[in-house]
Amino acid sequence: MQAEIVSVGNEILLGMIADTNSAYLAAELASHGIAVIRQTAVGDDLNAIRDAVSAAAGRADLVIVNGGIGPTVDDVTRQAAAAAGDLALQMDDEWLAVMRAKFRSRDIRMSVGNEVQALIPENATRIFNPTGTAAGFYFKIGGAEIAVFPGVPAELKEMFQHEYLPGLLERAVTGRVLITRRLKCFGLAESLINERIQHLMQTKRNPQVGLLAGGGVISVKITASAPDELAALNMIDEVKRQVREMLGKYVFGEDDDKLQTAVAGLLTQRGLTVCTAESCTGGLIAQRLTEISGSSKYFLGGAVTYSNEAKADLLGVPERLFAEAGAVSREVAAAMAEGIRKRMGADYAISATGIAGPTGGTPEKPVGLVYVGLCGPASSAGSTTGPASTDVKELRLSGPRRQIRDRTAKHALNMLRLRVVRG
Repeated sequence: MQAEIVSVGNEILLGMIADTNSAYLAAELASHGIAVIRQTAVGDDLNAIRDAVSAAAGRADLVIVNGGIGPTVDDVTRQAAAAAGDLALQMDDEWLAVMRAKFRSRDIRMSVGNEVQALIPENATRIFNPTGTAAGFYFKIGGAEIAVFPGVPAELKEMFQHEYLPGLLERAVTGRVLITRRLKCFGLAESLINERIQHLMQTKRNPQVGLLAGGGVISVKITASAPDELAALNMIDEVKRQVREMLGKYVFGEDDDKLQTAVAGLLTQRGLTVCTAESCTGGLIAQRLTEISGSSKYFLGGAVTYSNEAKADLLGVPERLFAEAGAVSREVAAAMAEGIRKRMGADYAISATGIAGPTGGTPEKPVGLVYVGLCGPASSAGSTTGPASTDVKELRLSGPRRQIRDRTAKHALNMLRLRVVRG
């Protein structure tokens, strides 16, 4: 069974809000073996919506439309959907009574305009809305089932999951499940990952393997189709094993894991602590390390030292380094990490100094030049008082200020992750 999703609203079409409904619906359908072959966004225009629904009905077995069934003049999805099926709208008296009761319970006067939300195409089946006033509905156009939902995410999810999906599965038994899992990677370019695992990415392969890049993180997506969930997961596990063998240290987690989650887990398991000294990132590394509940077990504290005076006074960076190498340099990054580690008494210390832009760059030190320092025990048997070893990584980043700071924080966390794993 194949499905299409049509999302309605000028705010989606113009990029004013993210289309989270399509992502939710696609994932839910896929988990029950129903593949989404197309997603379409269309504005609040009756003819455009009608044409989108008609076209989708000619390609797919199931068309899910969301948005545009409210009470205002620009909510024309119900009229467009009915027109696509050449059907008249008729009043659902039972839902009209439910709507009136809802308004009375909230002590709000129901306007005449709200009555349009009780109109559904003739021969359509109503989809109950437990929380809102816009009832959904589904009907047939040829061999395709058309299901229409409100665009409010909370209402759509409740209606789809509890009011519509059980019946859909009874009407459309697929006999298979479709499950996707992801391995998260950092530190290796997408093209290089592709080179290493491309033999797993052949078309018409089951499981299917693909790559998704976002925020510097590369996700290896593994999608398996099987008669049941256990069989699909077993197929995915075998591919994950192969991918981990080929990518090694670049894999830091799975599914929704973040770099800071992986780092937090390692530090907690091994009873290690960390502190930070930041300039260009302005505390972003510390923020990510502490966004996880229980971070007090491993995070001792941090300092944001933008000025040279702060670096010298708070971290003990020798003032001669500013004249000899500059604030943005390997030498200062190393001194920052060593200084904060000594003051905090942590096992590891991370530092960052650089030029995040958009101003401040020079030909010698352009915007995007960043140095990340990491100071920690010289050996796995070391301690906070024993010999220390400091690594500094030079980054040449691009993009706007926010992106440079984000990538710097990720590189810093990944440096720490690899150092802790190595011991």
